[in-house]
Amino acid sequence: MVIRPARSGRPSTHERVYKPDELVRFDARIPARIAQRLYEAAYQAGRPVTAVHADLLARALDDSDEGAMG
Repeated sequence: MVIRPARSGRPSTHERVYKPDELVRFDARIPARIAQRLYEAAYQAGRPVTAVHADLLARALDDSDEGAMG
């Protein structure tokens, strides 16, 4: 799986190649009202914020693997 460079706050230098289930770290700045809902959902589910975030992104992007973070 190849992830093309995109605007991320620093200059893009090259494509990155990953296995489909390999974890990729990125930084996201989101409005506090959205962050509050994300953290509340994670708290209620008893799951890490990153796992809930991955699931939400997977659903938003119509990815049937649901984030793959357990």
